[in-house]
Amino acid sequence: MRPVRILCVCGSGTATSAMLAAKLQDVLEEHGYQMEGDETNPPGVPIAMMANSWDLIAFTSPIEDAPDIPLLNATGFLVGINEDEFIEQLMDEIGKLNLSD
Repeated sequence: MRPVRILCVCGSGTATSAMLAAKLQDVLEEHGYQMEGDETNPPGVPIAMMANSWDLIAFTSPIEDAPDIPLLNATGFLVGINEDEFIEQLMDEIGKLNLSD
């Protein structure tokens, strides 16, 4: 099974998105998945989309011209608000993916 590819987006594309990526990785490992991720800021999304084939985007800053993949608002998840609801949405989206090698 291939890793789930998640692009994490925050305002600067550094600290917050890195924290989000780490938290997502922990959750996915608990559910038996591996994660491949990267971090960027909203203007960097189009470039990141050209560089890799992402399964979904988890964001804490709004994304203009959003690509045609699932987008999950991860602000509450990152700060501990409605974490279970976010994880349910995340796992629902992952369940729709073809993760065959």
